[in-house]
Amino acid sequence: MTHPLFRSEIFVETAFEKRFQAMLRSAWHKRSWHVIVADPGSGKTMGIRDLLKTAGSRTVLAVVAPKNNDDEQALGDQLYTALGLPLRGHWSTRKPKLMGHLHQYGTECLIVDDAHDLSLEHLMFIKEVTDQGAYSTIIRLACVWLRLDVAPRFP
Repeated sequence: MTHPLFRSEIFVETAFEKRFQAMLRSAWHKRSWHVIVADPGSGKTMGIRDLLKTAGSRTVLAVVAPKNNDDEQALGDQLYTALGLPLRGHWSTRKPKLMGHLHQYGTECLIVDDAHDLSLEHLMFIKEVTDQGAYSTIIRLACVWLRLDVAPRFP
C-alpha cells in the first residue's frame, strides 16, 4: 500500500498478514518446508520484507527467483547478492564456498519469492544447499511463495 502523502510503501498489518507472519515464524523455528499460495497483491512480498527487518540479520535470507534463466548459477548469484558478497570468479569456484558463507552468517531460513519462476535445476540446487552434510541441521527451512495467477513451469 502506498502512503498518499509520502508516496512510499507502507506496511499494513492485516488479518492475513498476522496469520502469514505467525506461520512464517512457526515454520522458521520448526525448520520445516512450506509452499504458500495466495492471491497477487495479498501482501506476501511485504510480509517477507517485514520478516527480514525484524530478523535483523542474515539469519533469514530472501531472494527473488531468477526469471528466464534456468541455470543454478542464477539462483546462486541471487544468494551471494543477498549475503552482500561480490560475484567474482567462476561459478565452479564460488559454488562450494556458498555453503560456508551461509554457515558463517548463521543463515537458518531461505525464502524464495515468485517461485513459479524456479526451474528443476533451481529446485535441485535448493535441495543441495539445504541437505549439505554437517550443515543439514543448520539450514533446513526453505519457504517458497507461489502466485495463483501463474502456473508453475517445470521441464
